Amino acid sequence: MANAQRKNAQDWVDPRFVQISRIEAARILGRSPTEFDRMRKNDPECPKGFKDGSDRGARVRFRLSEVYAYSDTLMMRASNDSAEEEE
Repeated sequence: MANAQRKNAQDWVDPRFVQISRIEAARILGRSPTEFDRMRKNDPECPKGFKDGSDRGARVRFRLSEVYAYSDTLMMRASNDSAEEEE
């Protein structure tokens, strides 16, 4: 994609309204889908996602902005943990 097209996409793509799959969310966080599922179950700050429909087998989707915010939370935790170890 040309730089002009990429810049224009940044102007109209708002991560609050972008829906991504479970696998894409896991990839953004640098985790396997299984590890991401474990995080969703055990970490109350991890995005839980929402179903794409009312069917039992409906796919779970995630808001891109929530995945970014959770990534920031994980990085903050890691930097706080490393700072505590240095003390």
